This record gives sequence, structure tokens and C-alpha cells, in this order.
Amino acid sequence: MQHSQIMYEKDRLLYPMKRMGKRGEGKWKRISWDEASSEVAQKIWDVMTDPKKGPEKLMVHAGTGLLTEGRRGGPLRLSTQLGAVRIYPASYLGDMFSGAAIAYGEGNLGCTYDFMYTVNTAVFWGGNPSVSRIPDAHFVWEGKYNGAKIIVITPEFNASARAADLWIPIKAGSDNILAMSVIYEILNAKMYKPAFAKTYTDLPFLVRVDNKKLLRRSEVEKAKDEKEHHSFDEQFYAWNAKTNAPAIMPGSEGSEHKTLRLSDFGIEPLLEGEFEVTLLNGEKVKVTTVFEMLKRSTVRFSPEATQKETGVHPDTVRQLARDIALPKVVEITTGFSLNKYFNGMMSIWNIASICGLTGRMGPYGGLNTENEFQLSGLEALSGFSGKYTARFGSGFVGEFILGDGMKTFEKYFSDADVRRAQNGMSKEEYMKVVSLLLEKGKDGKEKGVKPHWTPEIALIVADAKFRRNKGSDYKEAFLKKTKYFAYVDTRMSEAAVYADILLPAKSHYEVWDIRSSPGYHRFTNLAQPAKNLKPVGEAMDEWSMFSLITKKLEAIANKPENKEKAKVKDDKRYAKEGFHDLSIVHQEFTNSDEESRSEMEPLLGTDKQAVEAALANCVQYEPWTIEKMYKTGGFLQLNEKAAKSSPLYADRPFNSNEDHLFKFQRLETLSGRQTFYVDHDMYIKMGAQTNTGMQGIRPDTKAHPFAMLTPHARWSIHSNYKTSRTLLRLQRGVPAIQVNREVAKMKGIKDGDSIRIFNAIGEFYAMAKLSSSCPPDGIVLEDGWEPYMYKNKRGHNEVVPTALNLLEMADGWGHLKFGGLWDGNQYAYDGAVNFEKARG
Repeated sequence: MQHSQIMYEKDRLLYPMKRMGKRGEGKWKRISWDEASSEVAQKIWDVMTDPKKGPEKLMVHAGTGLLTEGRRGGPLRLSTQLGAVRIYPASYLGDMFSGAAIAYGEGNLGCTYDFMYTVNTAVFWGGNPSVSRIPDAHFVWEGKYNGAKIIVITPEFNASARAADLWIPIKAGSDNILAMSVIYEILNAKMYKPAFAKTYTDLPFLVRVDNKKLLRRSEVEKAKDEKEHHSFDEQFYAWNAKTNAPAIMPGSEGSEHKTLRLSDFGIEPLLEGEFEVTLLNGEKVKVTTVFEMLKRSTVRFSPEATQKETGVHPDTVRQLARDIALPKVVEITTGFSLNKYFNGMMSIWNIASICGLTGRMGPYGGLNTENEFQLSGLEALSGFSGKYTARFGSGFVGEFILGDGMKTFEKYFSDADVRRAQNGMSKEEYMKVVSLLLEKGKDGKEKGVKPHWTPEIALIVADAKFRRNKGSDYKEAFLKKTKYFAYVDTRMSEAAVYADILLPAKSHYEVWDIRSSPGYHRFTNLAQPAKNLKPVGEAMDEWSMFSLITKKLEAIANKPENKEKAKVKDDKRYAKEGFHDLSIVHQEFTNSDEESRSEMEPLLGTDKQAVEAALANCVQYEPWTIEKMYKTGGFLQLNEKAAKSSPLYADRPFNSNEDHLFKFQRLETLSGRQTFYVDHDMYIKMGAQTNTGMQGIRPDTKAHPFAMLTPHARWSIHSNYKTSRTLLRLQRGVPAIQVNREVAKMKGIKDGDSIRIFNAIGEFYAMAKLSSSCPPDGIVLEDGWEPYMYKNKRGHNEVVPTALNLLEMADGWGHLKFGGLWDGNQYAYDGAVNFEKARG
């Protein structure tokens, strides 16, 4: 219903439009597609061929308003082809499970939701499936009827908590500390599984007591050359009980043996003890195990010691530990909200470690973040067979830079806040360290740090960046840096309001498209234009739109005066031949150039061609075609090749890491196992080389005593449907924020009152929605409202500061190297606020 409604809402973009007044003033002129595409193409040409600028000053980026495998391929293809900057959406949204990436070398793992029917315990830690996973939540509650115990851990009493067997109200942001308390209890009560830990984790690995570094083979044995030395640097020891001596563990990144089957090597590793080894230089050093280091780290996190910080009673902690450790099958689903705290990475890592201690993998459950099936062959849409490579920048760092985040950070957070959250480091030292890392990452000039660029020309698709970015200064800073901003969307969003030119895109019912991820189920859905649908304005699908822009760009490049500049030089990391050839840019985009035709590449340029190419090239879609999908009702079932780390059975639910458990296959981690220890210098400096608990950075003051939480709203996806008439009726029609009834009573606030929410960096107004489910020390605003929907056009992010956690900034260690699996998160829950009844 909402798809059809938003097609005809008053905010629908119908025609290309050019800004005539100041940015944000709302003065527009309707122009033709010929004029619009020519202008955008000229701006791209100008910046790319300017010898002082080039491709790195261009951004071509698709946001999360377009996450499909078909249509999204268009902007991704052009971005890669031109060497333009784009950034990781999961990172800047705070949706990157970096803590899981530490543990497993993979952030997106877990189960299809039908697995929930098979579990003994299902824990939703920071999650609310009844609201955020409506199509799949029935499996959770049917699992309950099948005997499962459902546990929900959230600050607010949400829709899933209402139906759960146990709701654990936790103080916002203390999840990593509660997880450490559970680890303490599992260790103290000996509920962990030693045999599992010895084989499938790095817990038996040896650590030097003097410098807290893992003992590497390169320290003990001389390599014959540099290549072997590098290999030795990625091999590690355990103490072998059979020989009473250190043994090199197979399966690590540097090992020639890629199996974890220890019996093949006669190794029985010890988990506990302190030993002495002789180094290559003759020095004798004491070593212990990662397990011993973990035990020492947990000492201060007993349930009694953590109660004040988490608000969770010790008896409840012990019950939670038993409910996770003792049953046969336990799945712990972590909500995206956990990533959005300053120390959210530690929360996910700690929860993953609970799974590791209790042997949770494959059919026995484990961590469920957001499973994704592998879809190989889709690079036929967005890639160029290695000729061009995407210029990826860090999501959370990129937005921090574009929005002058350091300015907001310095203004808002105190020295005490930083010391509390960064292991005693002063604010002054923190800012120096961050500034150095940012300087090293500028323009991608150094490896081992997060890369970022500052483009001047931006062509952005479906990205509500002025709604989602934090702090009151982001929009002004971005617009100041961005000289020209072209925006593609279906509607007049907050981002569209401030663009220089608007390109109207077709909506869901008007296009051909295909969507598989995320892997909550094993189906891929087909979208196709509704029969007899009349064109809505002059909206165009993204492939046709970008094909038109490249056609104009190619025409510009082939003007006699421009031919010498048409081959734009670039780093060979992004252009294999050292240049981007704009004289054939349209031909390359559509695969109609001579090279593509000789390689039998699929013709591209429209949304339908993209869907046909995806079905023809993605092996996980075989043997499906559009016609077959249509006959089955508009979907296909992924074949067995879609599985990653576990078989995809025809008659059983999917859960990750079965191959690791039963076939002894290594994980894509430095150790080849689940990671409990990171000896990166920054982690050691932060006291976080193994699991620990860390307080958040949110100020703890009487002036601003409330945490502000912004969970997903029911029925909407961020801001996509917020102007739907049906949704507005269901959600009060204006931004409404939950306030605890008792707190509201003390402040003289009634349901429906307008309230002012404020702190040191800003303020906004919203309607008070009195609720007993809201925690007394917090307020809850469902996500998705555009800033222009608020009074004074100032949204809730006016009071949300921005920061960078040094643990997520760390890079260049083992499997923690910048890329799609290792970036950081933009945080949403670090602003402390107060509120009062609005005056006047």
C-alpha cells in the first residue's frame, strides 16, 4: 500500500529541476533531461580533467535508499568506472558489525529466521523483531510455542519484550559490560567448553607476559628469507600437553596447513598455565595463554560489581549465563542499535565471545548479526573485470571529515568523558592521535589507516545524509566543501532540498529490479513495472539516467578541443592502465565498446537489462530467468552455492560456521579461529587486547541526565515512507517522542504536549508521547523523521554529537584491514539530553 501511495504523494519528484535561489531556499526551475544530463556531465568532465583535482574530487555514491542488486548496480558501475569516491554505507549508518569482524573475520553472519524455530534459547540483545523484522518474526514466536525461551535485552520495554519469557532492562550503552559479566559467570561457574575453545578459538595461544604480544614464530625461529619471515609473523604457538613444549598451531594466516584438526599434528593445547620460552636472540621470556589473559580481564566484572553500571541484578546475570551456556541450541541476535554506541564494537565482540566460550556454531546456534548469502557474478553489473577498481573511503571517517566532526567533538565532550571511554587517555592526547590518523588517511595516501577523500562534485543517489548525519554542523560543512551537488531520488527529501540539481528516479512499482540481501531467508524477489501504469512525471530508472549522463560525457570528451584531455590519469589502484578513457565512457558503461563485446559482456543501460544480466551471471540464481520468476509469483529460491561457511540444505534452516565446526575449515581471521586476542598496539594501549568492559563517552551530568534512543519504527524503513498518509496516521502525523510517564508527571508534561529536547550543542522540538515502556533515564524517538518535519526544521540529530573510537580507527592488523568487513561506525546514542515543556 505504501509503495503505491508514495508514488503519488505531493513530495514526489516528477521532473528534473535546477536550483534558482540559495541552497535550501526552495526555488526551482523545471528543466529537460537533456539539459540536466548535459549539466551533470559537464561538471564531471570539469573536475576530472582539472590537473589539480581529478577523479578523487568526484563522488558518485548510492545510499541505503537503494540497496537492491539490480538498480543499485548503475551508480556503483559509474562510480567505479570514473574512479570516483564512494564510502561504505554500513559504516556511516552505524550498521557495521565490527565486533563480529574481530571475532570471526566476517561481520554479517548468522541464520535464516526459520532457524529460530529450532532453538532452545533465543536472545535478542538490542533487538526488536516484532517491529524491525515483521515478515520473519513469526518464526520467533512459533519457536516459543515449540519450547524456546525468548529473552530480550533492551533499555525500553518494546513489542518483542512484551511477548518474551524474560525481559532484561539494561541501562543504555552498558551492553559490553553486561556481556563481560556473563563471561565472568561462565568462567567462574565453569560452564565453558574447553574442548571447543582449544580447537576453534585462539584461547590456547601463547602471549608474552612482558609486552602482552602474541608469541610469533618469527620471534623463535629464524626465517630463510623475507617471504618466510612474513609467514612466520603470522604463525602462533600453544603449549602442547603431550610434549610439554610450545607447538605451532595449524590453520593461521601464515601456516601452510589450512586445517584446524589438531589430532593430525599431535597437539593437545593447554588453556591455562604460565611457561618459559627461549627467543631467537637467546632471551628467556614468560608466556601465558589468551585464556589466562581473558580470565584476568573478567575479574572486575562480577555480577555484583557491574549491577550499578548496567542496572541488571546479579541473579538475572547468572540466569542469563545459564540460559546461554547450558541448552543445546542458543542463538543470540544482536540488534543494529548496539553498534551505534561509542563502545558498541566491544559489545558485539564480547557477545560473540560468549558464543565462543559456550561452543555456539552451526547447528548449536551462535551469533546472529545479519546473515548475507554470497552472490558471485554480480560484478558483471558494477565491475569492469579489473580494468577499474572502486575508490572506497571509510564511511564513518568520511562523514566525520565532511561534517567537520572534530569541531563538534571538541565542543561537546569533556576530558572526563574521553578518559572514561578511552582507558584514561586525555582529551588532548586523544585529539592528537585522531588528528594524526586522519592526516595519514587523507586521500588514501597511506596503508594501515582509514582512507578518506573530500570531493568537490557529488552525484548522490537515495542517501538522506542531512537526516542521518550527526551534529548541528554537518549540513553546513558538507555544503561548504561540496561545490556542486546533484541528487537522485524519488521524493523531495531533506537532501534534495539542498541540492543544486534534482534528477527524479522511478519508484518500486515503476521499475525492473531484483533484491536478495540480507539473508534472513533464501529468496530473491523480482520487481517489475505494474501493468498499464502511466508514467509518473518524467522519472527515470537509475540505469537509463546514468546511461544518458555517460552519453553526454562521451560527447563532451570527443569534442575536438577536448580529445587530448579525454584520458584522465589516475592511480593504477583504481585504473589498471593508469587512466579513465572518457572518449568511450558511454560505450564502456553500456558494454558496447569493442573490448566488452569481444568478451561477450552483457549489454547494460536499462533497469531490465540489469536484471537480465544479474540472472544470467549470478551463479546462485541459476537456473532462474525473469519468466520463471514471474510464473512462481515473482521470486526465486537461491541455490546451494549461495551458502557461506555452512551448507544451504534444501530441508533445513541455515546457520553460519558449520564448515568450521565439522570440517575444521579455518575462519578468515589471523589465527584461523575465533579471535579473543588482538595485539595491535592501539588495543594494548586501550587495555582492550582481549575482551573487556568499557564505559561509554556519553556525558554523565545532572544538567542532561537522559539518553536518547532512536530505534526503527514499525512499518517504515528509515525515512522511505514517512510521508505516506497511512503511516502518518499510525505515527501521530508529527515527530513524537516517548517519555516515561512518571518523569513526565514530575515535569508537568502531558501526552500530546510539545516538548523541547536540548543539550550543549543544540535543541529540537517534538510531541510528547507518554509511555510506561520508556526507561526513566531515557527518551525514545522512532527513527526516520526528516528535519523539515520538525519545528524550525531542526531534527533530532541537532543534539547528537559525533566521535571516533580509537579501537575502530585501528587498522593494518591481521584480518583487521580496511575494507567492506573492517571499517567503523558512526554513533547515534552518545548525546546526553534534557527536556522540558515547550514555552509559547
